[in-house]
Amino acid sequence: MIKWDKHTDPSASVVYIASLVLEVLKKTEIIEYDALLSLLVKKTSNRAKEIYHYALSFLFLLGKIEYVKGIDVVRLIK
Repeated sequence: MIKWDKHTDPSASVVYIASLVLEVLKKTEIIEYDALLSLLVKKTSNRAKEIYHYALSFLFLLGKIEYVKGIDVVRLIK
């Protein structure tokens, strides 16, 4: 969910999860897909599993990340 209302949990939103993804990728630049997911679950909750794909899609559409299929990693685009 991108649009917030009074019932939205900020830690369970696409924008928040996307910001965490960018935070991790700014430090490492490249990370395995599953490792990134488990890191996000540790930082937030199991709810991140539901939002993870939407957050990655959001960042991909903005041109911030790319997925490298051959080695199953997410990479930051500078």
